[in-house]
Amino acid sequence: MDLRAHYSNYISHINARSYQTFSDFVSDGIVHNDSQPMSVQLYAQIIIDGQASFRDQKFEIQMLVLENDDSEGNGSLAARLRLTYIPDSEQGKSVEEAKVAEFYEHVFYRFENGKIVRVWSLLDGAGQKWKEERKA
Repeated sequence: MDLRAHYSNYISHINARSYQTFSDFVSDGIVHNDSQPMSVQLYAQIIIDGQASFRDQKFEIQMLVLENDDSEGNGSLAARLRLTYIPDSEQGKSVEEAKVAEFYEHVFYRFENGKIVRVWSLLDGAGQKWKEERKA
């Protein structure tokens, strides 16, 4: 299995908000950061909830590194993702007129049999600021 192509397809599904296919990419019992193992549906809900705060959010793979990739779909993958969105301060403007904001997420994955079993996610400074404002 080509994990690079498989992961790119996963990101495409997130951008399209096509969560009904997450079980093609994510293993039941996935662990996110230090969470307890969770269902594919709960993991998808975490992503859905995060995207609900963004207008026209898109993920773009800036860098991708694979390690121990094999034909069975086992390996580790690290990605630097650029997240773009239209902030609340730009509400009322058309997508063409609105100023786009961005931050970066650094994500590390463990794949087994072509499915994500473990995710470690880190936000850059702008992403942390957004997360703190969202909680307030």
